[in-house]
Amino acid sequence: AGSIEGTVLEIGLTSTSMMSPEKLPFTVPNSLFSSQIIVNRSRAQWRVSVTKIPIRLEDIEKVPAVAEEIKAMLRSNPKVILETDAPYCYLSRLESSYGELVIGCILQKMRKDELIYAEQDILLGAARIIKSHGVEFGSTTQCC
Repeated sequence: AGSIEGTVLEIGLTSTSMMSPEKLPFTVPNSLFSSQIIVNRSRAQWRVSVTKIPIRLEDIEKVPAVAEEIKAMLRSNPKVILETDAPYCYLSRLESSYGELVIGCILQKMRKDELIYAEQDILLGAARIIKSHGVEFGSTTQCC
């Protein structure tokens, strides 16, 4: 099966009751946990944010200037942790119809709703920078 995500409600002798992020209750046999990697996000000291943005191949030569400005924007964001690892922005791959710009940073520990808005702020800032350089977003799908 896939991954399991949720909040533990009760741990029993043979099964564990949980609540999904959509607030749906479910039960999991405890034997499942012996073969799974358990990630406890509530104890994490930070969150990693990585975003991939496709850009047109025609704009590839503008990537170095765009990447530097996006990194500066990330360094000035108060929710980005700089002590652990430097924020990054680079061209990660080239396909026949687009190039892929990867933007990543480590964010402070925050509630899920705050994390969503922090990531949205980063995306909007990156989009403004990309557009200000005259770069257009690419398409990851082939046409015709």
